[in-house]
Amino acid sequence: MTQEAKPQPELAQTLDRGLQVLEFLGASVNGFTATEVAQHVGIHRSIAARLLATLAHRKFATRMSDGRYVIGTGLFSLARMVSRDLISIATPMLRDATERVVATSVLHVADGDEVVTVLSIEPPSANFRVGMRVGARGPLDLAAHGVAILAGRPAQPGERALVSQARERGYATTTGEVVPGYTGLSAPVYIGGEATASVGLVIPAARGDEVPELAAEVLKLAEALSLASG
Repeated sequence: MTQEAKPQPELAQTLDRGLQVLEFLGASVNGFTATEVAQHVGIHRSIAARLLATLAHRKFATRMSDGRYVIGTGLFSLARMVSRDLISIATPMLRDATERVVATSVLHVADGDEVVTVLSIEPPSANFRVGMRVGARGPLDLAAHGVAILAGRPAQPGERALVSQARERGYATTTGEVVPGYTGLSAPVYIGGEATASVGLVIPAARGDEVPELAAEVLKLAEALSLASG
């Protein structure tokens, strides 16, 4: 007896093409022309141009001065909506880790070429305060929390040696790049298969001998958050 083929879902062709365009734009920071988009999706250039114009109108794409299109800020707004769910999942995990290892726990989310602090929990019993402010922004390639996100992505020409080192061992560590006298350890968090966030711990540099033990803690947190976030 032959097994009946499962019926294929009915797709909205225009929406599907638009999503293909978005995925393609996300493959390069330099963007693509309408012709390149048309060739990739397999549609006429005029259709690609209309899709790009619509995406740009909704701020999901941005047209550069040379006519190339890149991912727009609207997509990052959607990412921030996802980050709110991530925060609710992460809060109890980070609070537990903070109390157990007596270290500030932090969660960061990538926003374009920047990284944003979305959660920071300090140990109530500690005699130090790191003071990583929620909402603070910094370059994506600076400090352990941003380096970890980059390390979770494919290697790029010209990336910092710290990024490739973090990619090899699964976590990043830096000292004094954000707060003098403090060491940060972070590992990438994968949402939908993409490294878009990082979770980490911040400790006084004097506790440097604890890095191997704390790194294992960070890796467990990153794995748990990635699984919970899908």
